[in-house]
Amino acid sequence: MTCSEQNLIGNEKGRKSSRFIFLAFILILYSSCASSYKIIKLPLDQNSQKFLDFIRYIVTPQEEKIFREMPPEDRHEFITDFWKRRDPIPETEENEFRSQYYARLAVADKAFRAGIPGWMTDRGRIYILLGPPTDVIKKSMGEATREFSRDRRELSSDLLQDGTITERPTEIWVYNHYPDYFAGPLRLVFVDYESNGDYKLTTDVEVKPFSMMTYIQSDPNLLKYQWIGEIVKDESLPQILPFLDYSKSIGKLEKSREGNTSLPCFFDIPFRSITYGETDNQLTYDLELSVEVRNVEFKGTYTEKKEIREGLSLERLASSIKEGSSLTESLTVPLEKGTNTIYFSLFDKTQQKRLRKLEIIKIK
Repeated sequence: MTCSEQNLIGNEKGRKSSRFIFLAFILILYSSCASSYKIIKLPLDQNSQKFLDFIRYIVTPQEEKIFREMPPEDRHEFITDFWKRRDPIPETEENEFRSQYYARLAVADKAFRAGIPGWMTDRGRIYILLGPPTDVIKKSMGEATREFSRDRRELSSDLLQDGTITERPTEIWVYNHYPDYFAGPLRLVFVDYESNGDYKLTTDVEVKPFSMMTYIQSDPNLLKYQWIGEIVKDESLPQILPFLDYSKSIGKLEKSREGNTSLPCFFDIPFRSITYGETDNQLTYDLELSVEVRNVEFKGTYTEKKEIREGLSLERLASSIKEGSSLTESLTVPLEKGTNTIYFSLFDKTQQKRLRKLEIIKIK
C-alpha cells in the first residue's frame, strides 16, 4: 500500500470519527437542552364534585372521565347533555328521568340515614336504581327467616315462617317488576352487621341501573351502540348521535438550538365517535382540531389548528368501527417557562358539537 493510499484511509477514518463525535455532541446537547415539566392535576371544584357524587350510580366510566378532563367552564354544558341523553320523552318539557332520579334520591336520603347520608347506603343505592320494592320482610335479631335458592325465587307466604335464625337485624326486599331480567322475582338480603342501622347488601347479584336508563344507554360503554343502525342500514336498530369523545396525550418536551421550547400534542379519535354526512355515496367527516396554550406568568396565548376531512365507503367505515380503529393526529405548540394551560379541542362540524379537554403543565 502506497503512502498516499494510507493517507486517504487515515483521512477517511478521521472524518468518520469526527462525524461520530459531532453526532454524539449534538445528542448530548439536545439532551441537556430538553427541559423537564410537571403535570398539574386540579381538584374538582365543590359543585362539580357534588354533581359526580349525586350521579355516581348512573354515570358511566367514560362520562366521568370526560367530565374530569374538561375545563371547569365547560361542565355546565356537559350536565345539560348528561340529562338530555337520558330523557325518555324528549318532546316534553320535563325530563322524567332526572325528576324520578332526584325524587328517589331524596326519599333514600331521608329513609336510610345511618351515620352517612341515606342515599350513600346500600339500601339507598338499590332504592334509587330499582325503586320501591314489591315487598319488604324485616327480621330483628333472633327471629327466623327463610332463604330460597336462586332457582326458587318466588313470592310465598312461607317467607315469614320457619327457617334459619338471624344473627343480625335483616331486611329482605322482594322485586317482581323485572321477571325477564332476573328470571323471576328478585330477592335482596340486607344485614345490619354493626347494629347501627347501616344495612349491607349480602345477595350476590349485580344490580345495574337498567331501570333508570334507556336500553341503549344501560351498558357501561356507551360507544358500543354508536351509529350501529346507520352503518348496517338496518332500520330496526337504534340510530342515535355518536357520543363525541377522544383521547389526548402529550409527547416529550423539545428544545431547539435557538432555545425555543415546544410540545407535541396528540389526538386519538375513534371512528365510532364521529358524526358522518353523506356525499357522493360516501360517508364523510369534517373535523377541526385545535390546541390553545395560555401561559399564566407571561399572559401569552398561542393557538394551533388543523382541519381534517375524508370520505369513506360504507364497507370501510363499518370495518373501522368494528375493529375499534381511530384517527391519530398531532399538533405542536410552543411553550414558555412557568405554568402553561393547554386546551385540546375537537369540533365536529357535522354534528356542530365541540369537546374541550384540559392539561396543565409547569416547565421548570
